[in-house]
Amino acid sequence: MTFMAVKSTNPGAARYFYMVTFEIAPEDEPEFNEIYDAEHIPNLLRVDGVLGIIRFKDATPNAAGWLVYSALYLLARPDLPATPEWKAASEIGRWAPLIRPRVKSRQQRLGPIVAAELMKVAG
Repeated sequence: MTFMAVKSTNPGAARYFYMVTFEIAPEDEPEFNEIYDAEHIPNLLRVDGVLGIIRFKDATPNAAGWLVYSALYLLARPDLPATPEWKAASEIGRWAPLIRPRVKSRQQRLGPIVAAELMKVAG
C-alpha cells in the first residue's frame, strides 16, 4: 500500500479503529482524492471522538484494473460510525452525491486497537 494522507486531532487517545476499503475507477481518481481530502476528511474530523484519519492506496490495481483505497479512522468509541453525527458528516458536500455512487466493493472493519506506537511527525 502507498500512504496517502493523515489528519489527526489526538491519535494517541484512540482506542478503536474503523477501516473502510473500496475500489474506484482510475478515471475517477483525481476527483475522488480531491473531495476525500478537501471535504470528507475535514467533515468527519469534526465528529466528536474521531481522533485521526489515515488514507492508503494499494500499490497496484486489482485484477479488473480498479484502484483500491483504504481509510483507517482512529476512534475514541466503537459506536461512532453508526451515530447520527457521523452519518450527517458523511452527507455534507460532494462526497455523498458524486463519489459514493462510484465506489465499488466497500468493505468495513471495526474493532479495538490492541497495540500502537504513534509518533508525532513535524509538519
